[in-house]
Amino acid sequence: MPNTNAQNIHRIETPPAAEILTTLQQTPNWEQRYRYVLQLAKQVPDDVVARIQAFAVSGCEAPVWLKVEQTTENTLRFHADSSSRLIRGLLVILLAPVQNQPPAYILTFNFNEWLQSCGLQQQLTPSRANGLYHICQHAKATAKSFT
Repeated sequence: MPNTNAQNIHRIETPPAAEILTTLQQTPNWEQRYRYVLQLAKQVPDDVVARIQAFAVSGCEAPVWLKVEQTTENTLRFHADSSSRLIRGLLVILLAPVQNQPPAYILTFNFNEWLQSCGLQQQLTPSRANGLYHICQHAKATAKSFT
């Protein structure tokens, strides 16, 4: 059963999706984008989500944990972590547009379009892209459990 105790929500101050998109689109090459992704990873606290099996996302090359909580406004807040710093930064980017959105919005959100807009999809290895796909599917399945 999903946790609906909004008082347990651990706030993470990461840039909004529009800011992330603008930064990535204005960054001229992959090396600088890579650095930006790693900078985003540093903004995620080490204790953002318990690294326990209940929050583990299967299908990822590097271990990933995803916890979703419902806010008092009936929106969902994602808490994600990975042992890989690159994946941690990609999680910030991937989940930014669905943070604090209602479950219905998350269910219809096109993560592939988002990653293409950010200019990241073509830079991902097949295994990394597959892992992000599993994270998106997990996020949507979890959102569905809140409807």
